[in-house]
Amino acid sequence: MAASSTDLTATGRGALTPSLLRSLAALLLFAVGAVHLYEYFADYYRVIPIIGPLFAANFASALVLGLAMLAPLESVPLVRSLPLLGRAPHAPVALGGIVFLLGTIIGLILSEQGTLFGFHEYGYRTTVRLALALESAAVAALAGYLAMDLNRIRPHPH
Repeated sequence: MAASSTDLTATGRGALTPSLLRSLAALLLFAVGAVHLYEYFADYYRVIPIIGPLFAANFASALVLGLAMLAPLESVPLVRSLPLLGRAPHAPVALGGIVFLLGTIIGLILSEQGTLFGFHEYGYRTTVRLALALESAAVAALAGYLAMDLNRIRPHPH
């Protein structure tokens, strides 16, 4: 007999916990950054005006967001002392990660359909497909984490 989702959550076995989703999201953010760094160097995006620096910034942003998702923010006294932020310190980071990733996806779509800062992306080669898959998975992991974390801090009636 298959276990229901409430059974899995109750036992903790096989359940997606906020901590697991937070770690998964961080790893996906690192992977997104790695793909953009690869394209920056291997695909010579570094020589493209505006786009090259944006790919480098994408790498740096993904790295910082991933590290922030892994950091024990709840143990930072300043963060802990803030009313809502102290109860869900990774929620703003997750929201920022979602906005960052959606901006990256939209930028790719714009450069595929037309031009972005004078640059036109041609075709969905392997690295582009990989970037889209990783970005989409990271958005899903961050959204799942955010929903679980905010649900955890919301007062529930008895």
